[in-house]
Amino acid sequence: MLKVPKKYISHLAALKSVLKNPKNKFFFVAGHQRPDGDTVGGCLAVYSLLRRLKKDVFLCNFDAVPSFLKFLPYSSELKNIKKTGRKFDVAIILECSELTRFGNIINPKKQSKITVNIDHHAYERKWADINWTDSCSSSVSEMIFYLFKFLELPLTKEEATSLYVGLVTDTHNFTQTNTNAQSHIIASELLSCGVEPPVIEKNVYGTKSPNALRLIGSSLRNIKIDNTGKIAYIQITNKDFRQTKTIAEDTEEIINYAGMIPNVLVWLLFRETQKKNLIKVSFRSVKDIDVHKIAQNFGGGGHRNAAGCTVKGKIGKVIDTVISVVKNKLKK
Repeated sequence: MLKVPKKYISHLAALKSVLKNPKNKFFFVAGHQRPDGDTVGGCLAVYSLLRRLKKDVFLCNFDAVPSFLKFLPYSSELKNIKKTGRKFDVAIILECSELTRFGNIINPKKQSKITVNIDHHAYERKWADINWTDSCSSSVSEMIFYLFKFLELPLTKEEATSLYVGLVTDTHNFTQTNTNAQSHIIASELLSCGVEPPVIEKNVYGTKSPNALRLIGSSLRNIKIDNTGKIAYIQITNKDFRQTKTIAEDTEEIINYAGMIPNVLVWLLFRETQKKNLIKVSFRSVKDIDVHKIAQNFGGGGHRNAAGCTVKGKIGKVIDTVISVVKNKLKK
């Protein structure tokens, strides 16, 4: 059985005092916009934990839960909301190194007596009263696992399932560089709680609508490789979305196909958004190349081998600019 890492003890002790304080009754819980498996899984596990502690919880996200994650227990409790004027005793925000990442649903410092920041991204900002951050953790779900341990709360099957989804999706089935021995041991403990991997695989990776498959097909036909052979990228325009009757959610995992090309070191996805001339850029890379630092050049960030940013401009111009920066990075 895993023990709580010593480096977490002080943060967890502070968090425990907040959670156990009977005066703290009303909690706000949210994660970053366009929530992924780790954000949703972590938030749902925290929601369940707080409910077991007899707390009232306002669980929300700026964007709706992706359809492939709606099988998760309590996902229907996660409200899709842009703004609330309500006030809280405690605000717990996951995976938001920058406060703006969760969409400014509330102003935590004005609408909450206590703020808690739980994050595992490489770019860490200490904006809360309690800043529990660890860029060495595979996922925020892995960190939440230790919160249950520290509170001596045995995980239910539902909580373990949510955390397992967070762990699996952020390590991409335990294949990315953020995977370590600890990740597998935690997965083992979650499985012992009744988690069913075939159910998770079918919902998270094994189900695509016909339209989503058509978008994948059109995207793969348009993969580009730069003249060095080390950079590959895919672009998806609003025209592509209209022609295939798809949405941004349907681009999930498309970027990974570009990384399958031999000798490619960095692969990217450029996607037009509903806002004119605003392009979402996703980066992936092999172990030794830090795309987090590249994304920082454009006001973004993330992890060493998986990062993202949003860039203003027409998609062709954005592609040229970003690819140029990536090339310069590879030369060094």
